[in-house]
Amino acid sequence: MYISLHNHTAIGSNTRGFLDSINTVEKMVAYAKELNHTGLCITDHDSLTAHIDLLHHIKSLREKDPEKWKDFKPICGNEIYLTSKKNILEDKDYSKLYHFILIAKDEIGYDQLRKLSTRAWCDNSFTFVNIRTPTYFDDLTEVVRDEKGHLIGQTACLRGQCDRMIVEAYNLDQENPDYSLVEKWLRAMDKLFGHGNFFLEMQPSNQEAQILVNKVILELS
Repeated sequence: MYISLHNHTAIGSNTRGFLDSINTVEKMVAYAKELNHTGLCITDHDSLTAHIDLLHHIKSLREKDPEKWKDFKPICGNEIYLTSKKNILEDKDYSKLYHFILIAKDEIGYDQLRKLSTRAWCDNSFTFVNIRTPTYFDDLTEVVRDEKGHLIGQTACLRGQCDRMIVEAYNLDQENPDYSLVEKWLRAMDKLFGHGNFFLEMQPSNQEAQILVNKVILELS
């Protein structure tokens, strides 16, 4: 079973004033099917907008050809900017708006996605060069902790906290890098989401930093 779990669309990407992707939901679904994938997850930055198009499109495809599309899973996610209130409200350190993937496993998980998105847009939205909508660790903990197992957490790209900590540790000591802080953070996130609901993301890239991250997270996993 193959499903791409980190994808951006032209719909959700344009909510902040600049285009993060030119992909349409329809073309992405068609290409996923062409690759024999069994589903597709949309994880636009700070936006759940494209989920409506995704769900409606899959519904229409099933109505036209039930057998072909009955097992194809539309999956709803969000690539948030995860950070602490101290980083933003006290230190004004906007470099610590870490990318992080959230994926709903079921209706409860999707409700948690909506709650977190609402808090980010209504309570935490601000402007700094580009519009950013931070999701605070406090909000994530409050929403997820009492109902674990419905929302998946994923470390995201090189702009994620996990990846950046790995690169920073390596740059401090390339001969004997200390990844203990990375492991501590990973264990904390695994505990927050519930074991089996937190994943480390590897990406196919020839960037030196990405090659390093892929190697280290494979070892840490």
